[in-house]
Amino acid sequence: MKIKALLLSAALAFSAAPATQAAEQVSVDELLNLVKQGQARDDKEFKQRLSRFNRSKAEQQRMVADMSAERTRLENLSAEKEQQFQQNETEVAEAQQRLTNRLGSLKELFGVLQQVAGDTKAVFEGSVVSSELPGRTEFLTDLIKTAGSSSELPSIEELERLWFEMQREATFSGRIAQYNADVVLPSGETVKQDVIRVGGFNVVAAGNYLNWDLQSARLVELDKQPGSRYTTPATELEGASGNQLTGFWIDPSRGQLLKIMGQSPELADRVDQGGVVGYIILVLAVIGVLLAVWRMIVLYVERARVYKQMESDSANENNALGRVMAVFQANQNADTETLELHLGEAIAAEVPRLTRAIGWIKIISVVAPLLGLLGTVTGMIDVFETMSLFGTGDPKLMAGGISQALMTTVLGLVAAIPCVFLHTLTNNRSRELMMILEERATGILARQSEQQTSAKAA
Repeated sequence: MKIKALLLSAALAFSAAPATQAAEQVSVDELLNLVKQGQARDDKEFKQRLSRFNRSKAEQQRMVADMSAERTRLENLSAEKEQQFQQNETEVAEAQQRLTNRLGSLKELFGVLQQVAGDTKAVFEGSVVSSELPGRTEFLTDLIKTAGSSSELPSIEELERLWFEMQREATFSGRIAQYNADVVLPSGETVKQDVIRVGGFNVVAAGNYLNWDLQSARLVELDKQPGSRYTTPATELEGASGNQLTGFWIDPSRGQLLKIMGQSPELADRVDQGGVVGYIILVLAVIGVLLAVWRMIVLYVERARVYKQMESDSANENNALGRVMAVFQANQNADTETLELHLGEAIAAEVPRLTRAIGWIKIISVVAPLLGLLGTVTGMIDVFETMSLFGTGDPKLMAGGISQALMTTVLGLVAAIPCVFLHTLTNNRSRELMMILEERATGILARQSEQQTSAKAA
């Protein structure tokens, strides 16, 4: 080790000498002196490093001893805590058992309380009264958790409030109340509106029925309202004041029947189901009714004129009987056979006037059900084509097609029945007038024949 230090010092001396004394020559004595100085310096540094290493080793041993002691302390503390935890578990189990023994029948009571609170919560969530009294279900949710907990018992105040909420629900269900609430329109917009609640059954606003939505807990206006038969009483109810009594339709299913009624097609929808054939039938029905009404009015006026003419001997040509009598007066001197021919001609001329358009009413009454049958047949063809494409797995699809097909038959019968009835009335009225004309003509001929026989005998 010392030899290496001497060589290292000599090397340093030789390497440093050219840098500092480039041209100066170093003697052997001076070189030896430099080597000794370097050796002394190296020995001093080595001793210092050895001293620092010994001090560091002692420090490390002291730290290891401290950590060992700390580990032993923590192990003892863990063992103590684990023993304490086991002891606490035993004490908790014993306390729980004592609580169960002391509760006795009260535990069953709390079970019933939890069930009643759950049933009440379901009632409140589906009741329209919640639109006037929001936030009632949160209390019931907390009460259900408390009643089902083994570490916490419901208080007297919570039991009293449960009774109070149930009583309030029953009281509000028997009232008609008006208040302001959020209403979701069919467009999806939420607005504030004054609503009227009829017990726990229906809620109306602006003449429209509302439904209580369980998911959003808000009042929702029905997309399609029922007919005016049901919405008109709702409007009257909103306009009533004081103790005024008005009629109102109550939905005991709390909106379900109203939804079904809204989905049911109205008269216009039914007619539209008949398609082109249905509209043709309706046009024919309207034409038949108008013709019948027109002929009834004409025949009624003609009948009044004929009866007025029957009370007079002077012919008035504004009616059928008057025109027949005018023919008689123009041919009074003719013989009986000739007069009979003239009267028969006059009566035959009046028949088209009395029976005009009555035949068309009969034709419409016959054609309308035939068109209805045609629409039904074509509709059933469409139904079978749909079944061939989509199968018979969807009964609603088949039922809807059959309903549309049968609608034309219904329209045909609706058009035919009144047309048959009106045709019978107009035909009987015209036949009545023709019988009056024939009766009067027969009477005229009888009197003319008697007069001619008396003249011949004289």
